[in-house]
Amino acid sequence: MLKVSFAQVDEAYLRSKVENGFYSSVSEAIRDMVRKQREREQSSLLAALEAGEQAIRDGQVFDYDTAAFEGAVSRGVKAARVPDAGPK
Repeated sequence: MLKVSFAQVDEAYLRSKVENGFYSSVSEAIRDMVRKQREREQSSLLAALEAGEQAIRDGQVFDYDTAAFEGAVSRGVKAARVPDAGPK
């Protein structure tokens, strides 16, 4: 079992969602919010894969080298840490 603590403002927000009938319990609200975040992340990954496949189809490819790979990984990690920084 997982135990989680929230700041007062976040706990009040969750409780208000339950009190206003959006969810039947705080646990349900949290499960839904985690599911939605997971879906957003999966959607971003899928969009990135599709963009990469399209770039390949369009001939936008370059020779592999370690520096290019490390730069791509670095940019990807930075983008993953910033909310809503998916491909444009």
